[in-house]
Amino acid sequence: MDVEVTYGGERQSVTIPDGRFLGVLQAPVAGSTGDGHELERALASPLGKRPLAEFAAAGEPVLVLVNDATRPTPTAAILSDIRGTIADWDITFLVATGTHGNPGEEECRHIFGDRWDELRGRVRFHDAGDASRLTEVGVTTGGTRVYLNSQVAAARKLLVLGSVEAHYFAGYTGGRKILLPGVAGRDSIEQNHRLAMEPQARALRLKGNPVHEDMDQVIDMLPGCELFAVQVVLDRGHRLCFAAAGDIREAFTAATRVVDETVSVPFSEKADIVLAVAEPPLDCNFYQAQKSIENGRLALKQDGILILASACGRGTGSTAFLGIMEEKGNPQRVLAEAESGYRLGYHKAARLARAALEAELWAVTGVEDEVATTAFMRPRPDIQAALDEALAARPGGKVLVLMDAGATVPRFAPENG
Repeated sequence: MDVEVTYGGERQSVTIPDGRFLGVLQAPVAGSTGDGHELERALASPLGKRPLAEFAAAGEPVLVLVNDATRPTPTAAILSDIRGTIADWDITFLVATGTHGNPGEEECRHIFGDRWDELRGRVRFHDAGDASRLTEVGVTTGGTRVYLNSQVAAARKLLVLGSVEAHYFAGYTGGRKILLPGVAGRDSIEQNHRLAMEPQARALRLKGNPVHEDMDQVIDMLPGCELFAVQVVLDRGHRLCFAAAGDIREAFTAATRVVDETVSVPFSEKADIVLAVAEPPLDCNFYQAQKSIENGRLALKQDGILILASACGRGTGSTAFLGIMEEKGNPQRVLAEAESGYRLGYHKAARLARAALEAELWAVTGVEDEVATTAFMRPRPDIQAALDEALAARPGGKVLVLMDAGATVPRFAPENG
């Protein structure tokens, strides 16, 4: 069986023996409900809010929060659609970078499209590490002291543009996540992300998920600010297939229901070998590609082989999680250290360490072999070579291919279950 996969933006074919091929797991290519008017309808009938045109008066200051380039949010397209509505407002844009660092020129053009040259003078970038530009707004019931970007804390009108996808420990991206971690201080993000090591912190789960519940409380810490949110869902072809607008919680919740239908893919038999193929934008670096491992594990047998295929064109990304792995040297020690002395990024190291104890992790990536080895992964030169070796190492073992593995969540549904 020949299967076409995407690596580094290019299509390539890999061969898997017919008798050892379980199939391909992937979300639908097209948004079956999409007709091109989703955003228009959402803005015309906002949830729990007045229409966007009534959100602010001419000349009134409005802070617009947008995602950075690690999210597939079609920010430029959304801005194009609402351009006439917001034209008279006094707008400043703030890119919610979390701890990702400022986007470069190429990334800014990706975010803002052909309007970047026009808007660049009004665009600011969040810096989670700059305490002088943070304001404390409250403490969550979980004990997270919440420091937000001072522009956000002082805003009276906040327009949030985001997309909702599955997220491996927050349940979903979008909604409240643009505040924490998007425009929060580093210490606040660290306190929140420590909760990612809890067993209830997993993809497509909100109720009982400590990470989500901690994030959600931040919305209520801006009592003097009116929020209007636009939340969109993209299909596997990165085309907009759903939009909701208005109250941030209501719009987010509506979007999560659509995400469940579009990215949760049932399968009936776990595989001995899973090829997890990361696709843009989650193949941009090694840090983001880890999400493909999390989803790939859901379809893998205990002690199976998981092959990560991710071009990682922008290198490693955040390296915080690699430091503890290099220092401790084995998964057991990493888990012990993450529990006793958590620092930002350790949740990712802990989850990789746990995965390495449950399966063999192999890596076909664009990063140096030493990076993969440090992360308890076995580097391999190309996808076909990795598959051939894995098939030889698991005689009779069967293969599942998980496409767009960072965004597609396998759901085990045994035929007789």
